[in-house]
Amino acid sequence: MGNNCVSERISEDGFFHSIYHSLRWPDVITYNNKETSQVGSNVAKELEARNPVQNKPPELVKVDKDEYNVVQPVKSETMIIVTEEGKQTDARRWEEVIKITNKDGSIVQTTTPDHLIMIMKEKAKPVQPTKPKQTHNVKRLASAGLQVASVLRTKTGHLKEYYNLGHKLGHGQYGTTFLCVEKETQNEYACKSIAKRKLLTMDDVEDVRREIEIMYHLSGHPNIISIKGAYEDSVAVHVVMELCTGGELFDRIVKQRHYSEKKAAELTRTIVGVIESCHSLGVMHGDLKPENFLFVNEDDDSPLKTIDFGLSMFFEPGQIFTDVIGSPYYVAPEVLRKRYGPEADVWSAGVIIYTLLCGVPPFWGESEQEIFEEVLYGDLDFSSDPWPKISESAKDLVKKMLVRDPRKRLTAHEILCHPWVQVNGLAPNKPLDSAVLSRLKQFSAMNKLKKMALRVCFLHLNQKAERK
Repeated sequence: MGNNCVSERISEDGFFHSIYHSLRWPDVITYNNKETSQVGSNVAKELEARNPVQNKPPELVKVDKDEYNVVQPVKSETMIIVTEEGKQTDARRWEEVIKITNKDGSIVQTTTPDHLIMIMKEKAKPVQPTKPKQTHNVKRLASAGLQVASVLRTKTGHLKEYYNLGHKLGHGQYGTTFLCVEKETQNEYACKSIAKRKLLTMDDVEDVRREIEIMYHLSGHPNIISIKGAYEDSVAVHVVMELCTGGELFDRIVKQRHYSEKKAAELTRTIVGVIESCHSLGVMHGDLKPENFLFVNEDDDSPLKTIDFGLSMFFEPGQIFTDVIGSPYYVAPEVLRKRYGPEADVWSAGVIIYTLLCGVPPFWGESEQEIFEEVLYGDLDFSSDPWPKISESAKDLVKKMLVRDPRKRLTAHEILCHPWVQVNGLAPNKPLDSAVLSRLKQFSAMNKLKKMALRVCFLHLNQKAERK
């Protein structure tokens, strides 16, 4: 769901619009001081009179058809204000424009500004009866998001019946992740709690359902985070999953004393192996980036796990997607062109591998728009340091993964068969230039700072929305 900090909407509906007010006028509106006084006196007399109580039921009286007339509905009229130049203006404050008119439409009294000189009437279009909307068991509240009877559509029990919640591990746009301990076994897990009030549309609800379904669908893979269970209460959906405490991919690399192409090739096997498994099961991840790869623990041989399937989709062979998803540095060009498939995951992995080898992403810009321009049209740089010292086999692989035509791009299976990626393949064990780790550290720190700024922005916007 996006990395942009969206500014406030221009208007309540989010777009510029014109408003025309319709008025309902009686056939005759004629007032003067004398008539007004007389009418007031007559009304007072009528109020003083008391209707006698009837002790007998009313008698039925037959009325012939020609003795009564059907009352015709009053036609609605719309006021249009025209300036001296003959231009129509928006009647935003009609009560300040006209007070009283005669039957023929002429103005008797008005507080119209000088530049508004004429008022005309036009027949309003007949109002079509509105069709009842299907509720889908959902109620819309102004400030509380969608109130859904059940997001998970099944009885799950309450999270706190089985787990004790601990301290907060992280916070995102839609929810918060806590440490949780299973009461029966005392095993530790991560619990991602998604607030229902943040689910503003049925698409948001479907996204949560699909994410959980995909996690169950991919369960059992050694390099994909495993789901323990999903629970729901009146305020949130809770997803209990494997706990990863070893840190993010880039953070782990910069701490290593010895980092070589061989290590980068090993990480490539893991990342692309996940992609191959996902694609073979009909799943496109949609948001592959270093932050979505975590180590289970701090051991040297800790397994690397893929997380965050919030943008993942099931796909059929040949299916085309059009929604723009992903993260700026890693998004594929065909995604920006709104016509893509699972091949976009391979592009994202290619960007990660390029960054693993030189410390900076291949497409760079001061703004997201500049980054997107580079993704679409920029050239790959293999001449700057440290690329002259990188093996030709590694450069060959990256070039074939970052082909803009997805039909010519390597598949995940073809990447795993590449000589540089294979175990005991062509990737040398010689340490990479120390500048690579320095750049990688700076790039990782920059991303964290940007995340922090976005989080503050989202919190500010959420607080404004709640106040409204």
